Amino acid sequence: MNLMARRKLVVTHPMGFHLRPKAAFAEVAGKFEAEITVFWEGRSFNGKRMWDLMLVAAGMGSEFECEAQGPDAEKALDALEQVLAKDHDSET
Repeated sequence: MNLMARRKLVVTHPMGFHLRPKAAFAEVAGKFEAEITVFWEGRSFNGKRMWDLMLVAAGMGSEFECEAQGPDAEKALDALEQVLAKDHDSET
Protein backbone atom coordinates (compact mmCIF):
# COMPACT_ATOMS: atom_id res chain seq x y z
CA MET A 1 0.00 0.00 0.00
CA ASN A 2 1.42 3.37 -1.04
CA LEU A 3 -0.09 6.08 1.15
CA MET A 4 0.49 9.81 0.77
CA ALA A 5 0.30 12.36 3.57
CA ARG A 6 1.10 16.04 3.58
CA ARG A 7 1.43 18.37 6.53
CA LYS A 8 2.56 21.88 7.40
CA LEU A 9 5.44 21.81 9.84
CA VAL A 10 6.38 24.80 11.99
CA VAL A 11 9.93 25.75 12.94
CA THR A 12 9.85 26.52 16.68
CA HIS A 13 13.53 26.85 17.54
CA PRO A 14 14.72 30.44 18.07
CA MET A 15 17.66 29.82 15.71
CA GLY A 16 15.37 28.41 13.03
CA PHE A 17 15.89 25.27 10.98
CA HIS A 18 19.67 25.20 11.42
CA LEU A 19 22.35 22.53 11.05
CA ARG A 20 21.53 20.23 13.97
CA PRO A 21 17.80 19.95 13.32
CA LYS A 22 18.45 19.53 9.60
CA ALA A 23 20.82 16.63 10.31
CA ALA A 24 18.33 15.06 12.72
CA PHE A 25 15.48 15.58 10.23
CA ALA A 26 17.39 13.79 7.45
CA GLU A 27 18.46 10.99 9.82
CA VAL A 28 14.92 10.35 11.07
CA ALA A 29 13.47 10.61 7.54
CA GLY A 30 15.95 7.95 6.41
CA LYS A 31 14.50 5.46 8.87
CA PHE A 32 11.20 5.31 7.01
CA GLU A 33 10.29 3.61 3.76
CA ALA A 34 8.26 6.62 2.68
CA GLU A 35 9.79 9.13 0.30
CA ILE A 36 10.01 12.47 2.09
CA THR A 37 9.73 15.77 0.22
CA VAL A 38 10.06 19.21 1.80
CA PHE A 39 8.44 22.16 0.02
CA TRP A 40 9.94 25.58 0.75
CA GLU A 41 9.49 28.82 -1.20
CA GLY A 42 8.20 27.11 -4.34
CA ARG A 43 10.94 24.47 -4.46
CA SER A 44 11.03 20.84 -3.40
CA PHE A 45 13.83 19.08 -1.54
CA ASN A 46 14.58 15.48 -0.65
CA GLY A 47 13.95 15.27 3.11
CA LYS A 48 16.35 12.34 3.46
CA ARG A 49 19.32 14.34 2.20
CA MET A 50 20.79 16.86 4.58
CA TRP A 51 22.56 18.63 1.75
CA ASP A 52 19.21 19.27 0.09
CA LEU A 53 17.85 20.58 3.39
CA MET A 54 20.74 23.05 3.65
CA LEU A 55 18.85 25.15 1.09
CA VAL A 56 15.79 25.42 3.35
CA ALA A 57 16.50 28.67 5.19
CA ALA A 58 13.45 28.57 7.45
CA GLY A 59 13.63 30.87 10.46
CA MET A 60 11.74 30.58 13.72
CA GLY A 61 7.99 30.65 13.15
CA SER A 62 8.35 29.64 9.50
CA GLU A 63 6.19 26.94 8.06
CA PHE A 64 7.06 24.52 5.32
CA GLU A 65 5.13 21.65 3.83
CA CYS A 66 6.33 18.12 4.11
CA GLU A 67 4.99 15.23 2.06
CA ALA A 68 5.53 11.57 2.74
CA GLN A 69 4.65 8.88 0.24
CA GLY A 70 4.86 5.25 1.25
CA PRO A 71 3.42 2.65 3.62
CA ASP A 72 4.56 4.53 6.74
CA ALA A 73 3.76 8.07 5.54
CA GLU A 74 1.77 9.24 8.59
CA LYS A 75 4.29 7.79 11.05
CA ALA A 76 7.11 9.51 9.19
CA LEU A 77 5.40 12.90 9.39
CA ASP A 78 4.67 12.39 13.09
CA ALA A 79 8.34 11.65 13.74
CA LEU A 80 9.55 14.60 11.66
CA GLU A 81 7.20 16.93 13.48
CA GLN A 82 8.78 15.76 16.74
CA VAL A 83 12.24 16.48 15.35
CA LEU A 84 11.27 20.11 14.81
CA ALA A 85 9.80 20.38 18.31
CA LYS A 86 13.02 19.20 19.97
CA ASP A 87 15.71 21.56 21.28
CA HIS A 88 18.78 20.21 19.48
CA ASP A 89 21.11 22.73 21.11
CA SER A 90 20.63 21.32 24.62
CA GLU A 91 22.14 17.96 23.63
CA THR A 92 25.72 17.10 24.52
